[in-house]
Amino acid sequence: MLMALISSCKKNVPDNIQEQVPQGTVIKSGTFVSNGKTTSGTVRIVAGQNNTVKLVFENFSTGNGPDVRVWLSPNTTAATYLELGALKAVTGTFSYDLNSSIDYIINNRVLIWCEDVNLLFGHAVLQ
Repeated sequence: MLMALISSCKKNVPDNIQEQVPQGTVIKSGTFVSNGKTTSGTVRIVAGQNNTVKLVFENFSTGNGPDVRVWLSPNTTAATYLELGALKAVTGTFSYDLNSSIDYIINNRVLIWCEDVNLLFGHAVLQ
């Protein structure tokens, strides 16, 4: 059954994006691990100038699928989460703008979630 779910995640996310890495103070960081699809790379929360906060993916790689989302959550079950948006690319370096009011101590997991089949591709714990 799981194999059918994984194979049903057809390619819908762009292959690669290489954005400029934002500069600033690293608040938290983590390394991606695989769950339903092979996932790797690092992720950092970076506080920049003018009170900007970004979630930065570097050397990121995961499987492709329809409606793959980026979530912050207190756990990997995704019972509760904050959605950051669609995954920008399955490989590369890119970032998301973050609301400075997010509690990163509670929402310390970055989930790569295929909403179409309700499958966690991979995650990172921010420390």
